[in-house]
Amino acid sequence: MIIADKAVLAGTARDASGPGWSSLRLLVKSDGMGFSMTETRVFPGAVLNLHYKNHVEACYCIGGRGTVVELESGTSHDITPGVLYAPNAHDRHEVHVTGPEALHLICVFSPALQGDEVHGPDGSYASS
Repeated sequence: MIIADKAVLAGTARDASGPGWSSLRLLVKSDGMGFSMTETRVFPGAVLNLHYKNHVEACYCIGGRGTVVELESGTSHDITPGVLYAPNAHDRHEVHVTGPEALHLICVFSPALQGDEVHGPDGSYASS
């Protein structure tokens, strides 16, 4: 059984961050589950240009407000608590925070993240 306590993980290599975001990696590749799970916050005013070429991701919003824009089509989706978005075809997308508080997400990645990744210049994580 795996028990992950965010109070214990905070400040470790599993507590990753970059411009406009922070992500606590609750499950990672070394846990052997085949996927990873993160608690991620995108900060007010942030716009993240992302392209997960090596992973698929599903994000479930538990707080805040934002918009996800599919860059190929320009289609925009409002993200609020209770809404999930999943760029399942390695879609290039932007995440915009539209409210006064952080967009708070629970995210699942496949294949699993190592745990200390940050976005490369193209908005992706390296292959794990």
